[in-house]
Amino acid sequence: MLSLNKKKWFLANPSPDDCLRLMEEASVSPLVAKLLVNRKVMTGEDAKYIVDGDLSNLHDPFLMKGMSIAVDRIMKAIEEEEILTVFADYDVDGVSSAAFLIHFFRDLGIPIRHYLPNRMVEGYGLSEDALNSIKETGSTLVITADCGITAVKEAAIAKEMGLDLIITDHHQVSAEGLPQALAVLNPHQPDCPYPFRFLCGVGIVMKLSTAIRTSLYKAGWEKSRLPNLRQYLDLFALGTIADVAPLTGENHVLTKHGLEELTTTQKPGLIALKSVAGLNGAVDSQSIGFGLGPRLNAAGRLGKADSGLHLLLSQDLSQATDLANGLETVNRERQDVQKWTQKEAEYLISKEVDLENDRVIVLASENFHRGVVGIVASRMVERFYRPAVLIAIKDGLGNGSGRSIPKYNLFKGLQECSNYFQQFGGHAFAAGLTLEVGKIDEFKKAFKELGRKFLSPDDLIPEVNIDCEIKLADVTFELIDEINKLSPFGAVNPVPVFTSRNVILRNIKFLGKEANHVRFKVLQKNALKDVIAFNMRPAFENKLKDGDQVDIVYEATVNEWHGNENLQLNLTDIALPA
Repeated sequence: MLSLNKKKWFLANPSPDDCLRLMEEASVSPLVAKLLVNRKVMTGEDAKYIVDGDLSNLHDPFLMKGMSIAVDRIMKAIEEEEILTVFADYDVDGVSSAAFLIHFFRDLGIPIRHYLPNRMVEGYGLSEDALNSIKETGSTLVITADCGITAVKEAAIAKEMGLDLIITDHHQVSAEGLPQALAVLNPHQPDCPYPFRFLCGVGIVMKLSTAIRTSLYKAGWEKSRLPNLRQYLDLFALGTIADVAPLTGENHVLTKHGLEELTTTQKPGLIALKSVAGLNGAVDSQSIGFGLGPRLNAAGRLGKADSGLHLLLSQDLSQATDLANGLETVNRERQDVQKWTQKEAEYLISKEVDLENDRVIVLASENFHRGVVGIVASRMVERFYRPAVLIAIKDGLGNGSGRSIPKYNLFKGLQECSNYFQQFGGHAFAAGLTLEVGKIDEFKKAFKELGRKFLSPDDLIPEVNIDCEIKLADVTFELIDEINKLSPFGAVNPVPVFTSRNVILRNIKFLGKEANHVRFKVLQKNALKDVIAFNMRPAFENKLKDGDQVDIVYEATVNEWHGNENLQLNLTDIALPA
């Protein structure tokens, strides 16, 4: 049976023995134990790691393949006062990675330059032109940040130029294999023994910085000269959450402390960015995902990533405020561009896509803006629940971006079509590609065939995963405190979701500019709770009324209003009782 939003519900059924073991070994409550097991945390040691968030238990960076070679080369460059350049991707993870390295080197008193490609002109990743420009500045060592793992040809060109190249990246290795760089830092590369594989770009440069700091100390640098890396964890949290990296293991611990740093940051750029985003109190994952991240991403999407990096590096609050206001303007421009690109995508779907039979969506248009096709692809996945690839056409080339659903590995799907591309890269849920316009139709046909081969109609029904069933009376401030022991929440560690059965609807009201949101109350025995349902008018209108009995799925939250705190259920889904 499907919900009123046409979704399938799956109630977790964790092993009682596993839950009991975590309760005993990690000294956690039955609820926290159940939530941990639902998130595949199976040992007391791992559970303590998540709940305690102890920074002293991080992995040794020298366990990462290539780290010793990279650090030795950087130590030589420091000693001989060579010119270093960091080359970064233009998304939030890329500029956060570059900012992390530059802040670290600057605080060490070591100059380091940066190069960010213009998305509209140079596209993604290393290029021969960029390497020539870097070479002309006198640089002898290039460190990539959040890119480079597919730059096989460019690594060879750098070697011919006499540029040493250290690649730090977290994306999947392509079928061409590893670039022949001086060192490659990427836990996904073959034979890398690093225990945690899900660091994003800023996580890998953090590990590199940690290893450099350790080596400088061993080389005789006084501890007072060595910056405390904790002060850069605000950048770690920013890049990790914006890149939707799994918030497990090291990512969870470092992001937990990074959000604390971001809340009290003294970096003028982040202070100004929080101000334009309207963030005054504690910063959480949502603050980055919906406030800070989109504003920084807007710069890269519209070919102005340098302004985002300059903001993160700013040392003057007045200058930072001007830059942040500029980003706010760019973000509004991005919203307009995204709106028109989305309208074009919806029009093409109505004309070209057979939603009854097509299990993937591939769209191409000269009216698409290449800077926003990724985010619009995400919107198409949310609306139509199937993998989507959008390709912006310009000057004979198509630059595309895709997003996917849990049942389809997008990177592997594109690998099957790699003969059509000039280049591509990414991971299971998101990827980018470049191809000649003349090959778009062939790619469409091949990718649609893969969709029919690997996706069933049942795979295209959205799923709602529920942690456990509780009574409305169980929703208390104490419950919220227990839930928050697992924060911060994000990818792979989602906000806990609960269900309550046979509750009675009261006081249904439609809210918002277009009356798309629904506010109501639910009653179960003597427990009465407030509920908000965003963008769910279609599930209620002409289907539900006051007094109806329903089953609900929700997140339990605290709503703050005018200094008062009230319990509120944020509705995830609703169904008629089975």
